[in-house]
Order: sequence, then C-alpha cells, then structure tokens
Amino acid sequence: MYTGFKNAATATLTVNLMATDGSDTHKGTGDWYGEITLSNIELYWVATDAAPVLTDGVPGYSARIVGMGGALAIGVYSAPTVGHDFVAALEATADSVLEAEASAVGTYYTGPGTYVSYTLSEMLMVGLDVISAFDWTANTANAYAFDLSAQVKVAGLTIDAGAAYGFGYALAPIQFGVQVAGAIPPIAFTLGFDGTTDPAFAYSVGASATMTLANTDTIALGVVYGDAFNGLDIKFAFTEALASGFVDKLEAALTVWLLDIIAPVDPMEYEIIFTAGYDTGKLYPHFGVTFGDDTNGTANGQILTAFVHVNYDLFEAAPTVLFVEWNSGNLLTPVIGVLTIGVTVTY
Repeated sequence: MYTGFKNAATATLTVNLMATDGSDTHKGTGDWYGEITLSNIELYWVATDAAPVLTDGVPGYSARIVGMGGALAIGVYSAPTVGHDFVAALEATADSVLEAEASAVGTYYTGPGTYVSYTLSEMLMVGLDVISAFDWTANTANAYAFDLSAQVKVAGLTIDAGAAYGFGYALAPIQFGVQVAGAIPPIAFTLGFDGTTDPAFAYSVGASATMTLANTDTIALGVVYGDAFNGLDIKFAFTEALASGFVDKLEAALTVWLLDIIAPVDPMEYEIIFTAGYDTGKLYPHFGVTFGDDTNGTANGQILTAFVHVNYDLFEAAPTVLFVEWNSGNLLTPVIGVLTIGVTVTY
C-alpha cells in the first residue's frame, strides 16, 4: 500500500465574472458581477518565485488556513524539517580560522507534511507536525516523523519545548529540548537544552546573555557544553558602536572564542578577533587583527593575520571613494602581504 503526503505546488483559480446566459440567478445586476464570502477564515499562500529553490528536489512553498479568530492554523508545506535545535553552536564568523561545528545532537527529518497549531491563550500555543519520508506515490515502505511543540509565555519569559520521533526510519530517535528566553533590562538571556536517543542518549546545554550598555554598546557571553560541541565552548564579544558609543566616531569589536575546553580527546582551540576604526567624515581608517589556533583542523593550525584599510570620500555628488588596503596573510609564516590601491564609484 502506498502511503504518505504529497503536497503539490500547482493550483487552479477560476473566477466567473459573468454568466453565459440568463439562467444564472446569482448574476446580480449590471454587466459584471462577482462575490466572495469568507467568515472568520484567512488563507495564506507563500511561493518563492517562478523558479523556486529546490529543497531535496521538492519546490519550496507553503500554505495555511487560519481560523477561529486566528487561534487555529492548519497548513501544508513542501519539505519541512522536523526536529529541534535549542542550543546553537557559538562558532563561527566568515573570517574565522575555526572550523564549523555541528550544532544539533539529534536527527532531523525532511519530507512532505502537514501541521496544525492552536493558540489556547496569549500564554500558551501548541502544535503538531507530521511528515512522511516520501510522497505517497514513491513506494510502499514509507517512514513518518511526528513533532509535538509548545510555547508558553509567562512572567516575561518565553518557553519553547518540543519532542520529535521518527517511525520507520533506520534510526528512529526521540529528540527533545527546551529553551527559556527572557530579558531583565539591560540584559537579555537564553537557556537551552537538547537531548536525543540516537540510539544512545546524548545531550547539549547552553546559555547566552547580552548586556546593552547605557548607549548602544553591547557585551555578550555564550557558553555551551555537550556531545555536539566536543566539550565546553565559550564566546565573549564586545562591540563599540560607531554612533552613540562611548567614544564618538569610534567603532570597535572584540570577539574571543575558547573551544573544546575539557574535551575528552582533542586539545583546546582559540581565536581572538579585534577590529577598530575611526570615522572623521571624509577619512575612515580601520584595521583588524586575528589570532587563533585550530588545533583540531586539517590545514589551518595557528594563524596571525592583520589588515589596514583607509577610505577617503572624494566626491559626494557622485560618490567616489579612494582606498588603500593591506592584508598580511599569515604573519607566522614568511609573507609580506598584499597591498591594494583602488577607487570605488557608485552611480
């Protein structure tokens, strides 16, 4: 027996503006007439574009019907991902020497599916997602995944929790987690937990806090620990904003990663990135330094790099910027870097 969901992205809309003869008693008066009546129902249709991006070979789209005063939502989507990741990895930035690290400890399920969610009150919302590994025309040996989630808002806190289970998969773990987010000005914080039985029990825990100072500067701290992160990871970041910062016209950022602390096998990795600049109006010099050691990596190893970049706004009517830039490469090796002189014209 073929089973499963099949959510197609093709739709047909027929609108009869005028009856072909006088037998239509609902035609109304005049040459043109049309009427649409909906009671307490809202219909949403979302499509990417004429040539949607494919996810696992399935066009990405979604549709839902919302009713009962907005409390109930029933929908379908092309290729949803069922599972939870309440503890995100602290790595990494585009210029980071660190290697990307897996975030979730559990298995995600992807396939055509449907969902229903119900908002019991402003404080509580529950939802159920059901997907099949294949559409119902694919084969007779299908697999299914179920995801039950809830969100509670109480005393200024937002609590998200969920559990997912795969039935009929080669590995069918129960994946579950919870996250608590809130704010006690000037601090915003999150606490999270992820667990799975895939097939043995594994878990990750994490916490983050961001303090916004009297101006727009911020201090952020993140800590995660668990099976997905190879031990304990810590990230610290300070940002001096260009506008309304401690020092007018100065912007600066310091980010420090300490990864794989107390790891069972691998040694600790680290990275420090500092950037700063001063905007005088027409002249904007800025620089940066990166120092780190991806001990567990394949090719990065220890690295020390720097850059210096100076912009000068030549014209305002036709924005023209002269710039000089030096990028060092790895200063721990015999390199002299690359010097670039150029002009950028915006029109």
